[in-house]
Amino acid sequence: MSTATSNALAPLNLSWNKSLVVCAFLLLSALCALLLTPRYYSVTTVPDLAKMVPTKFKNWKEVASPYNQVGLTTDKNSLVNQLYDGVLMRTYVNDKGNQVMLALAYAREQKQDIKIHRPEVCYVAQGFEMLQQTKNNISMQQNQITKPVAMNRLLMRNQNRAEAVSYWIRIGDAYPGDGMAARMKILREGLHGKVLDGILVRASTVLDEESESSSAYQIQEEFLKDLLNSLPANQQSLLVAKS
Repeated sequence: MSTATSNALAPLNLSWNKSLVVCAFLLLSALCALLLTPRYYSVTTVPDLAKMVPTKFKNWKEVASPYNQVGLTTDKNSLVNQLYDGVLMRTYVNDKGNQVMLALAYAREQKQDIKIHRPEVCYVAQGFEMLQQTKNNISMQQNQITKPVAMNRLLMRNQNRAEAVSYWIRIGDAYPGDGMAARMKILREGLHGKVLDGILVRASTVLDEESESSSAYQIQEEFLKDLLNSLPANQQSLLVAKS
C-alpha cells in the first residue's frame, strides 16, 4: 500500500475508533441507568378490614351507635376513595357499658401528594375545636409487639359534643409524629425504591363532660390492646409496626 493510500485511510480508522468508543460509552451509560433506576416495591394486596376485624372479641361487641363518626378526610369524606383502599367504622360496647368508636383507614401506597389525613386536621376541618393534644407511647408486649406504639390523644369539642380521641398512624415500620415526619419517611424510603403502605387506627368516645377524658383514654387503650390480641400475629402487623 502506498504512503498516500495509508494517509487517506488513517482518518477513517481514527473516526471508526471514535465511533466504537462513543457506542461503548452509550451502552455503558444505558446499562448504568438501568441498574441505578429504583425498582419500586409496594404492597400488592388490600386487606378486607370488615372480615379481618371481629365484631366480638374479649368483652367487646359491635353495636349500633346514635352518633355519626367524624369523617376521615378534611372535606367530609369526599376524598375517601382517593386516599384509602379500605375503611372500617364501627362502634363497640363492653360489659360495663363503655362505648368506643373504631375507625380504620388503610392505604396501600403512601405518597407525598396523597397520604393519610391526621385526625386533628380532619376534626378541625369539620367544625371541631382542639382543646388538648398529648402523646403517649404504649406497650404492646402482650401482643408479641415489642416496639412501643406512638399514641396521640386529642380532646375535641364542637357545638354539640366533646370527644376524646386516641389514634396512631403507621407508615411502613414507623409512627411519624406529624405531617413533616411522614413526608420525610415517605421520601427516604422512596429513594430506596419502596412505596410504603399506611393505616390510621383511631378510637374515639363521646363525653358527657370534658373531665371524663382521662378515663376515656384508658378505656380506649384497653380496647385497642384487646383488638390487637384478637387478631392473628400476621394480621397484627397491619395495625402496628413490626418489631
